[in-house]
Amino acid sequence: MSTTMTQTKTSPFILHVTSHPVPRAKPRILHRRAPYATLSYHLRTLYLFMASDLKTLILPNLVFGIIGSMSPAIAPSVDTFAPSTIPLRAVRVVLWCIINLLPFTIANQRLPHAISEDAINKPWRPLPARRLSPAQAHEVMLTAYVVAGAASAVLGGMRSCLAMVVLTYCYNSLGGSDVSGTVRNLMNVSFYLCVMVGTIEVAAGGLSIAFSGMAWAWFAVIGGVVLTTVHVQDLPDQQGDAARGRRTIPLEIGDEMARWSVAVLDLVWSIAAPMFWHKGPAGFLLPVGLAGVVAVRLFKNRSVKEDK
Repeated sequence: MSTTMTQTKTSPFILHVTSHPVPRAKPRILHRRAPYATLSYHLRTLYLFMASDLKTLILPNLVFGIIGSMSPAIAPSVDTFAPSTIPLRAVRVVLWCIINLLPFTIANQRLPHAISEDAINKPWRPLPARRLSPAQAHEVMLTAYVVAGAASAVLGGMRSCLAMVVLTYCYNSLGGSDVSGTVRNLMNVSFYLCVMVGTIEVAAGGLSIAFSGMAWAWFAVIGGVVLTTVHVQDLPDQQGDAARGRRTIPLEIGDEMARWSVAVLDLVWSIAAPMFWHKGPAGFLLPVGLAGVVAVRLFKNRSVKEDK
């Protein structure tokens, strides 16, 4: 119904009531379909959680898993398999890596101090970008743990999966990543070796491999490489780490000394690794050359963007 007012001679205003309805304005629809309701939005969110680990964990361990499972020196108990099966084995390795890394990356990013740090260092990550809430991230993390356990039961690598769950809890919930640069590097080494062992087992068809003595010695060499050089990834994050109160090698010994330590030790390991496998002069060319490139870039390119 509607009301109108008219003016007459006897009364300045008379109220008239009409019976026809007044159409109501339709509510304004801002979004026909919210972006978080789409599958592509969810998949991109999961990708952003793991984007920083693609080149440091997934790709190197894909190569190491395939090659390690084919090497009698590393895995003597694994039967030789045809090269034609490598693509399928590679898919299994990548799938296992992604599924097992997802809960770790969410746990590493979901706490308040981690969100504050990422707002400075990596604002594109899902939580500082507000693609989901911390509570939602916690639910996704718990689901991812269940999926990781189920996938490892099917694909293999269950020992590594369980060890990674424990390391994730110690690294994030117990503050192992913040207490000191040395502890942080040690935990990174442990996690990296778990991924490495898991990928070999998955590439070998899901077997629990009895590794050779040479394999464990080689794992120790790789662990030494990671332990003494992994803090190179902390160079571009110093501002956010300092704001968070996290202790890393660059913040403890200074940016310059951290760069020198990586440059020198990278060169040492590039010589030690070929010596371990008794390589001739040609076997030193590639690792020593790459170590030289890294050393030059460490001192020539010092901006945050270049460090990344």
